[in-house]
Amino acid sequence: MVEEFDLLEEVEVQFCDEECTESVWHGVEYSESLFCREKPKSELTVVIKEEGMMYFLTTDMKEFAGLCRKHGWYIVSHQRFSEAMEIGMCLMEAGKHAGWYSLGRSKETNTMMRDVLNFTFESGKRPDFYPYETIFKGEVLIDGCKCHYLHDYHPTKMEKTNEHQKRVSNLIFRFKEGGHCGELVARILALCLKHAGFNGTKEDTVLIPIPASTRERQRKRFPVVCYYLSKWLGITDGFKAIWIEEDREQLKGKGKGKDKDILRNLQFTRRYIRGKNVVLLDEYVV
Repeated sequence: MVEEFDLLEEVEVQFCDEECTESVWHGVEYSESLFCREKPKSELTVVIKEEGMMYFLTTDMKEFAGLCRKHGWYIVSHQRFSEAMEIGMCLMEAGKHAGWYSLGRSKETNTMMRDVLNFTFESGKRPDFYPYETIFKGEVLIDGCKCHYLHDYHPTKMEKTNEHQKRVSNLIFRFKEGGHCGELVARILALCLKHAGFNGTKEDTVLIPIPASTRERQRKRFPVVCYYLSKWLGITDGFKAIWIEEDREQLKGKGKGKDKDILRNLQFTRRYIRGKNVVLLDEYVV
């Protein structure tokens, strides 16, 4: 909680959103654009990267978590930094803001907190387990449909030549195993789609995962990511739109299903699909 002293607010953030007429470096009077729904009251320092990463130090983690919910930011991780402060990292929409914001006891304190964040997250000595890019790497046309992809896929048999490839593999493997990673994947994809101009609604769009080879794999991989991704995009969750009636062998590396009816074990629930735009989700394309 804030003690009986005035906090010094400093900000140097470049705003690229629609609230500003041009992209320039603004002074403190424009900090409302970053915290457009609610501003912090307790000590807080954030460093914002153009690619959608935000690093933070806060004395009130509960308040900061509330700010993140109101502004649509996603906390990736946080931990105790000192007796009074928590340090962590979160995701926001890429390309909207870049710079820093400080609300502290003095100019010296604000500068020190920014230095701590830059050293902790930008010194190159902090190994990230996952990749956190929030902009699609590219797109391809498949059967006339536009397909966006986030990372190049490197199969297990290929040697990973750099740390980023290892992080991509970690993300895919943990996603396939199920658990907490589904929420992270959903937030990353939601930010990517919004950056790409996606604007579907519950009335006209449904999210459907491309079925895995078995019911167990389907259950592990997709319920969490479909729930959160459809919620954050404001579209219909179509996880139940396709039912796996019986397990089948994996088709990966088998001629893309040549001489096989790849739909024979699937049952479609038409009420999810009829008259809707369909967003298909898959962990990789083969």
